[in-house]
Amino acid sequence: MVKVLARRLPRTIRSNQWLVYGSVTLVMLASMLYASLNALLVDIGESRTRFENQSRVESATFLPQGSFADLSAFERDHGFVIEHRREADTVLGGGLTLRVFEETTRVNIPVVTEGRDLQADNEMLLGQTVALALKVPLGTTLTLFGRSFTVVGFAAVPDYMYPIRTTDDAGIMLDPKAFGIAVVTPAAMDGAAPDALVTWHVRTVDGTTVSARKALAETVGLTYWQDIAANPRYTLATAKLEGAASVSTTMPLVILLLTSLLLAAAQGRMVRMQRPQLGTLKALGYSTQELVLHELGLPALIALSGSTLGVLTSIVTMRPMLNYMANYFSIPSYVTTVPWSAALVAVAAPVFFMVPAVALVAARLLRQTPIKLMQTTAISSRIGRFERSLHLTRGSFQNRFALRAAVRGLTRLTLLMLGAMLAGYFLLFGGAMRDSMDTLVRGAFQDLRYNYTYMLTAPQLENPWGGEALTIAPFTTTDEQLTFQVMGLPRASTLFVPRDSAGQAIPVDRVIITRALAHKLNLRLGDTWTMQQSATGQELTLTVGAMAELYTTAAVIMPQQQLNTILGTPPDSFNALLSTTSLQIPAQKVLMMLSMAQSRAAFDSVIEPLWMVLGVVAIAAVFIALMALSIVTTLTVEEERVTISLLKVMGYRAEELNRMVLGSGIVAVAAGFALSIPLLLTSLGRLLTSTTSGISFSLPIRLSPLSILFCAVIMLATYLVSLRAARRKVLGVQMAVSLKAARE
Repeated sequence: MVKVLARRLPRTIRSNQWLVYGSVTLVMLASMLYASLNALLVDIGESRTRFENQSRVESATFLPQGSFADLSAFERDHGFVIEHRREADTVLGGGLTLRVFEETTRVNIPVVTEGRDLQADNEMLLGQTVALALKVPLGTTLTLFGRSFTVVGFAAVPDYMYPIRTTDDAGIMLDPKAFGIAVVTPAAMDGAAPDALVTWHVRTVDGTTVSARKALAETVGLTYWQDIAANPRYTLATAKLEGAASVSTTMPLVILLLTSLLLAAAQGRMVRMQRPQLGTLKALGYSTQELVLHELGLPALIALSGSTLGVLTSIVTMRPMLNYMANYFSIPSYVTTVPWSAALVAVAAPVFFMVPAVALVAARLLRQTPIKLMQTTAISSRIGRFERSLHLTRGSFQNRFALRAAVRGLTRLTLLMLGAMLAGYFLLFGGAMRDSMDTLVRGAFQDLRYNYTYMLTAPQLENPWGGEALTIAPFTTTDEQLTFQVMGLPRASTLFVPRDSAGQAIPVDRVIITRALAHKLNLRLGDTWTMQQSATGQELTLTVGAMAELYTTAAVIMPQQQLNTILGTPPDSFNALLSTTSLQIPAQKVLMMLSMAQSRAAFDSVIEPLWMVLGVVAIAAVFIALMALSIVTTLTVEEERVTISLLKVMGYRAEELNRMVLGSGIVAVAAGFALSIPLLLTSLGRLLTSTTSGISFSLPIRLSPLSILFCAVIMLATYLVSLRAARRKVLGVQMAVSLKAARE
């Protein structure tokens, strides 16, 4: 008897090929997404940890006021490792700027990712990010500072894990075609850039920096201090990886859950459609347990085959994804494996959700007697209370039939709505990211009337170079979870004019915070909060006097003399310059320089690949929508075969049949798409808040009506495509089906 039941499974698959293969494809896609993204983040996380340990990443960067009397004794007494490193920028052809470092041996040690290490003074290591972006092969000769160097290897530097030009790039302006890093020997640096900037780097035993900052401030004094946890070139890589980790865990799991629930409900409907066959088998002596186990064969086969194919596909696709991530974050790739935990979840989740749901439906159905099961092929012919309350006695028969079918098929419409909501979420995700980035980019430069920013290594009293002088100092929250800038502007500043939400200029006679900082600290006008100076730990309490509509950086703006008083420097001193033209400042006095033209180009470089990513997301969303909607519409036709056949006997044309049987689905699709809008805005807001919590910019959540309309048109077009397949099935229903059902 078991063999007889086993032969029934292939017949069921052949008669429902679109439903079965579509379900397998959906499960495969969801499982592949979950397994590959989780494996990717686990592997890149392990590679990053190994990279940090091998390269001995710094705990902080600092600039001393004086010199060490005995550096070795100081290190030994405090348990620190301290090393200085020289760096200088050089411009190559094609607008590429390379920041050249001398090779270090104790802190921030460069790690060779391809090729070999330096062996001669005319050799160089090129950053792997810029090497990949510009397709520079090993053995290439480059001219740095007028001298020729041969690229013998590609390298990653731990404090430039996210290689941006300056710490003001706000984390969204990585442009490897315009900026990269290189490493040469100390002897080569002596000859090539004798006036290079010297920075100092300390590594503590336990990774904490409070004691190191205090000891250094007391011993040599500090003009600049930056924890590694406040270095965007390090923290942005960490934040983006953590954000990707949350996405790779939650989003694929949500897709897997919704897909499994959708298919579980669809499989349950298929079981109900087989009432006569199940009644016949039960009358022939098959037990309820045997029949339930038999009905579990199809969902188990779909879940296992789809999830297994998904995991196998993830193994194939993971290598190029891992290489891309490793090069994007400038991290050596050490590990390439799919964790067993991710593979098991990807395989088990569809089985866990689908099989019990179908078992519950089959068990409840098979409690009935064989006679009751064989009475009708209709799932339910009883008129419910809600249907009676509608008083469907007016209007044309076609409209009343379509409305009655919708009321009786609420479960089916719910499935259709879930499928539309899932697809709409992905479509709108692309639109929301585009609108949010567009808002960020347009607002990034509206308050800026300068072209260059120069950060100086120490406060100055005289300005022989020109430009508008200001004071900038790094501060942190009291828990040191967020580092941001406090800018002291001249009251009559003309190059940087903060503006409010109405576009009106805000006078620099009060404490102004940017919208990015307000979002991160949950501050409003009139609120008071306490922060501390990064270099000294001195606490300061301020009250919000105004908010500037600036999202690209978390910052406080106040009068320059007020900030100088807080820092304990002369009232007219400054440590930064804004200028509309390039200034001739000695290199050893410049801590960093930022060009607005370079920033705008970097913004453009970010936006261009974003379109490709959003296009891929849109294609995936259309595919998911097509699969989900086709499954539900096909299921609708299968459930209504007898009714369709009877209506054909009565003389209804194909267009009328399609409108009566399938017409109500558009309401469910529209409802699902509408529900996906608040779902997206809520989840995207929480995701971006957690992702950018420790970095200095905030991404505004925007979803324009034009994007909603565009996505709605795509959703409607996808639904119409799925209806074409269902309409062919409607036309394929024979009139003899109703006669056969009547005989049964």
